[in-house]
Amino acid sequence: MSTLEALPTASAQVVQAAAEFQWDGNKFEAGIGIAASGGGFRAMLFHAGAFLRLNELGLLPRAKRISSVSGGSIATGYLACVWEALKQNEFKGFKQTYLEPVLAFSRQKIDVVDALTGALPWKSSAAEQVADSYDHYLFKQRTLQNLPDEPRFVFCATNLQSGVLWRFSKPYAGDYVVGRLDQPKLRLAQAVAASSAFPPVLSPLTLKLPSGSLTSWGSGQGPIPDSQIAKFRERVLLTDGGVYDNHGIEPLVKRYSTVLVSDGGAPFSRTAELDTDWISQLRRVLDVTDSQVRALRRRDLIDRLIAGNQIADEAKLVSQQAHGRMGAYWGIDTDPNKANPPGALPCDPAMAHKLAQVETRLSDLGELTSKQLVNWGYVICDRSIRSNYKGQFWQADPAWPYQEARLAE
Repeated sequence: MSTLEALPTASAQVVQAAAEFQWDGNKFEAGIGIAASGGGFRAMLFHAGAFLRLNELGLLPRAKRISSVSGGSIATGYLACVWEALKQNEFKGFKQTYLEPVLAFSRQKIDVVDALTGALPWKSSAAEQVADSYDHYLFKQRTLQNLPDEPRFVFCATNLQSGVLWRFSKPYAGDYVVGRLDQPKLRLAQAVAASSAFPPVLSPLTLKLPSGSLTSWGSGQGPIPDSQIAKFRERVLLTDGGVYDNHGIEPLVKRYSTVLVSDGGAPFSRTAELDTDWISQLRRVLDVTDSQVRALRRRDLIDRLIAGNQIADEAKLVSQQAHGRMGAYWGIDTDPNKANPPGALPCDPAMAHKLAQVETRLSDLGELTSKQLVNWGYVICDRSIRSNYKGQFWQADPAWPYQEARLAE
């Protein structure tokens, strides 16, 4: 008897539906996908520096899909806002058009103020307060329908009820369990706030959609019976996308032959000094669990990149339906000495390590630290791309985004 046959009928239906599920246009094809992880303002600034370097190397304008979670969604959300302006200017003036506004936004103190405001009985939730702050300072009432058609920007949250990844994009929003909302006119700020709704303080963001807004996928009934699905659609409870996939790679890795992954997530902290009360133990167990899940995803990704970069041929990868992917991964805790191509900017590993330890906040990290995070994202992206990626890119010499915050004397 197979494993599937041994399951109760309802469970077998869920497994079968998940196995047969396909997102729209779900096919393996040549193209570049870019992922930006979670990690609050630390990750946002780290990614912004990486995007600057990807633009200089000629890779950013070629992206077909840009996927993000949490703090990465703030960085990609504003990139989506200015994409057409960048395109019209042939992606020149990237620092002025994109990087400087993101740096200015990083001076806000959002998490504490909005969490406290959201707790007031006459106010909406903390997540909605965060969305309003994003709108006020950065997104200016844009909706998902204001995003460019290409690349497709995908903002990932986690559906607490279905336990799977919920995607916000211009064509649709939803997950394969609850269903889809076509051409969503939701505010971009709501999508980003859901993606960055750190639990428990800034979570959940509740979506209440008009009855009948969500529909099932074209393949027929999903894993929830029709008799029960209406209850799931009355309200959708969303939390940080990093709860499900902190790297933001799920919308990319099965679709595109080249993936470029920027990881600004906090590294796991090893320590001999631990409190043993119940709450401290629970927090530590959750940290260990999260670390192991992230490590497994990262290991699979790096195995794919090693295999794909050895083949170094997108057409061949696609024709073979290969496991490998071309591309590169760089993390905020990557040792700069492990990727040191000719002409790389000097980087003190101790300074890089210190930046990896910056706390995960939606709050001002200080001018020097913020600029150093931009510089660090720029430097390690450059080193990783030029050391590992076997595709075509421009050989543009690197230069510090902020000379006053360089990472070496």
